[in-house]
Amino acid sequence: MMEDRILEHQKNRYCNWQRLIYILRKHLDIWSHQNIKPYWGDIKISQMPVIFNISMEGSTSIDIARKSMTAKQSISRTIKELQEKGFVVPKPIKNDKRSELLELTAEGKEFVLQASDAASKLQESYKQLVGAEKLAIAEEVINKIIAYHEQLEEGGGDYDLE
Repeated sequence: MMEDRILEHQKNRYCNWQRLIYILRKHLDIWSHQNIKPYWGDIKISQMPVIFNISMEGSTSIDIARKSMTAKQSISRTIKELQEKGFVVPKPIKNDKRSELLELTAEGKEFVLQASDAASKLQESYKQLVGAEKLAIAEEVINKIIAYHEQLEEGGGDYDLE
């Protein structure tokens, strides 16, 4: 019966990955607002995946979109906002006149460093909470699941495992 199946799923909600990841993401957004945003009031949470995916050598918008899993249209808008705030600057690519390499400015680097330091403190609190070994296992498992989904998206498999 349908209701019984739904009840069974509801009983297992504390083991439901989609629910767990969603709630953790919400908690991380709240943490970011409390621990990063006060120091950089004009930065939006939605801009963080972009700025954190710009390498020290610079990155193209296509690279940033791929790494952050963000639509190219959103990336373009976010890059403009970050340029206006003085966090990134575009540099022409010598061999490709159609693309630009985005680089962090001094202010952008300062933001990334401060936010990364704060995130490291949070990571350390996780380590204190569950222990270094369990945290390493959790990271390994999550990275393996991410790699699995990336492989599926590249056409290397099927979501139906049965």
